[in-house]
Amino acid sequence: MNLYASRGLNFVKRNTRVFQNLLRVFESTDTSSTVAGSDVGTNLESKDEKRPISVLGHQILDEAGLHTMFADRAYHELPIVHITASRNNTKISLTDCNGRNLCDTSCGIEGFRNARKQTTVAAQTVGISIGLKAQKMGIKDVRVKFRGIGSNRVSTLSGMTLSGLNIVSLTDDTPINYGMGRRPKKVPRK
Repeated sequence: MNLYASRGLNFVKRNTRVFQNLLRVFESTDTSSTVAGSDVGTNLESKDEKRPISVLGHQILDEAGLHTMFADRAYHELPIVHITASRNNTKISLTDCNGRNLCDTSCGIEGFRNARKQTTVAAQTVGISIGLKAQKMGIKDVRVKFRGIGSNRVSTLSGMTLSGLNIVSLTDDTPINYGMGRRPKKVPRK
């Protein structure tokens, strides 16, 4: 078997696995099946309706999930961690549910300078730092909002979980520009 045929076989195996997972998701959210001993009118009260929606192992928050309690707070009252991941730096701010800033940090504040600010170690250090600051304030559960497509988003998350924060939800809030913006400046040649 040549190299391309083996790659094609792996591609087919991987895609069939994804298709099987999707099929399992659609089968688990099927509401047409009835519970034994019940009629169609009472089917809306079944256990399938009360379970959170799950896609490929991840739970999706629905209308009922907005009022679930995490420790002693409702979902909409949880503090929010805003992560701005640019190409050269990672900035994090912790706000309450109303948007008031509680604390913030970045790779430069943590002591990384110049090219070291864009490393994964710096991003993980920033995540650990914000997690420890949040725990000093008594915060254990947070929501996370990303902004930017920097490469260190996952490293920051791993740092936050290492520090002991419980991440309840992830939201990508990256602005998408559909128009023609200015081109970036050329790198100066020396």
